[in-house]
Amino acid sequence: MMLCSTAQAQIVMSSVGMIGAALGTVSALNFKSSATCIDVQSGVAVLNGPRGNGEFSFSCEVAMNFNSLGIKLFPNPVNSNTKVKFINTPPLTEQFNLQVYTLEGQFISSKKETGYNLFQGITMDLGSLTSGIYILKIESTQFVDVIKFIKAN
Repeated sequence: MMLCSTAQAQIVMSSVGMIGAALGTVSALNFKSSATCIDVQSGVAVLNGPRGNGEFSFSCEVAMNFNSLGIKLFPNPVNSNTKVKFINTPPLTEQFNLQVYTLEGQFISSKKETGYNLFQGITMDLGSLTSGIYILKIESTQFVDVIKFIKAN
């Protein structure tokens, strides 16, 4: 989730008790920044942008498209090679990063392909994987699509 806007804000938090003039229990962290966004992932705030004193932003939207290109992976279950392609037309010159993960989230491998190649369909060699369930994540600066697949021996 991305939160951004143009409203000026200062964030003060504490897990150690009250800070003078604070309205609640806040921590010994005083954050004031000119960053344009805070990126919240898995409940942890990550600052995106330069740090410094200035305006802080809330409530903007980041143009990210999730599962809009539609991944087709066949055959599934996979023995050794599988074909991967987008069902919908992506930006053809955009670079996409293909990442394979275990179902538990352990990173296995990655490679880069253009939108054109993925729309035409590429062959992936997954023969070195052990039997199990895996996730293929394909992302670029604008798109994120994922698909689950089964590796059989």
